[in-house]
This record gives sequence, C-alpha cells and structure tokens, in this order.
Amino acid sequence: MNYRIIYRKQDLGLRVSSLYQQQQLAVGILDSTNADDLMATIEWYLEKMSTVVYVLTTEHRLEECNLAVKYPDVTFIVFKNTVTTGEYINAFGNECFATYFLVVRTDCSLIAFEGDKLMAIMEDKSHPAVITPVMVQGQGEVMPTVRAPYIKGKQIDPLSFMPDMESDNAVLNLYPLMGIGLYDRALFQRLRAFDSLILGEFFQMLDYGTRCHLMGNSIVTTRALAFVFPMRISIIEDRSECEGVNRFYTK
Repeated sequence: MNYRIIYRKQDLGLRVSSLYQQQQLAVGILDSTNADDLMATIEWYLEKMSTVVYVLTTEHRLEECNLAVKYPDVTFIVFKNTVTTGEYINAFGNECFATYFLVVRTDCSLIAFEGDKLMAIMEDKSHPAVITPVMVQGQGEVMPTVRAPYIKGKQIDPLSFMPDMESDNAVLNLYPLMGIGLYDRALFQRLRAFDSLILGEFFQMLDYGTRCHLMGNSIVTTRALAFVFPMRISIIEDRSECEGVNRFYTK
C-alpha cells in the first residue's frame, strides 16, 4: 500500500471497536488543481452534502495547508507523490466502506445530484457500474462527453456525442471521463478496478470501461448528475500512447 490514511475524528472510536457501519454514499475529492480550490471544494461538500468526505491528495499538499488540522471531519488518503487518476480512485474504493462512492474533482462544481433518481438507477436489478455526469463548460454549454466505441485502423478512437438533455433517460457511455461519477463499490471491486500499470488517464478509463461492458455491465450518463467546469470551454483528452497501453490492447 503506497498511501496512508488520516481518519476523520468520528471514525476513530468506531474502527477501534470494529463497529464501523457501512455508509450508503461517500464522496471522494480528487486534488486536481491548487490548494485554494481544494479547500473551497472540501468546505462546499462538508456544508452541502450530509455524507462522509474523503480527500485524495499528496503528502506535500497535506503539509502545505495543514489540512488534517483544518478539516477534522474529513478522511484523507495521502500518497507520497502524485499518482494516476485510477490509483487515487482505487484507493478510495478500497477504503471508503460505502455502498456507492462519488468521485469529484477540485476544478468542477456539482450542480445536479438528484438522489432519488440516481438511487433508482443504482437499485435496479440491471444497474450500471458507474453513472457518469453531464458536464457543462464555463459559459453554460453542455459538452459532448458521451463516448461510443470506434476503431480507426488498428487503434480504438472513441467518438463523442452529446448527452440526452430532453429526458430523464440514462444513455450508455463507454467509460467514465476523467474518472468522475457515481460508482457501485462492490461491482467496482469485482471488475478489478482501474489498471494502475496503464499510466495515461484516457487509456486507464477506456480500459476499465471496455472490461465493464465486455463482462456484461454498463456505464451510463444522466442529467440527474451534473458538474460545471468554470474555467473550461472544452475537455480535451490526451489520447497519445502511454506506458502500459499494450495491456489495454492485449485485453
């Protein structure tokens, strides 16, 4: 294990007595920008959502901002150095002890979380492995974040489509863009999580999504979950080949 955990103060006695009860939902914040964004994001989720909050960060950030002292109600999963998006999420999935976990980032804000609709999707017999969000850019326009498989020569180069904004219907998506979404924790672990030996975020997400679909599960997008990216006008993925990409193509 290449990380350490600083538990929120409410969990300490429960863990010592082995009476920790499973939560329905945990929120994990990916430290993806700067310290100010991280602290603002922590404070927002502590205030707005009555659930356990985890922060996925590094030792440097923790010490730089004295985060554990400032936010005793937060559990910190702390890596020595920056790791891949998938490694952060894998650690969160291993440690959160929740039925579902929501992955968010410090460069976006939650603008829709319709809990009843999301839980109805997740509690359905054929529920998806992940519900991915609608993503809105800083000027208020919805971005084309629904991916569909497409083979270009010998390479997979997914196509992008707009999500369905006219109805509550969930639409299939190939993978969780940037790792953001609401995950079924048990299913995430059965699918063996993200491959940490694939170092590029795009191929790491694509690998997970492909395995998910090939094993008979699904990933969907619905407007019941939405984020706005205030400083972005688009989301551009780095699809260049990376270390470990052959692991994906072999699978």
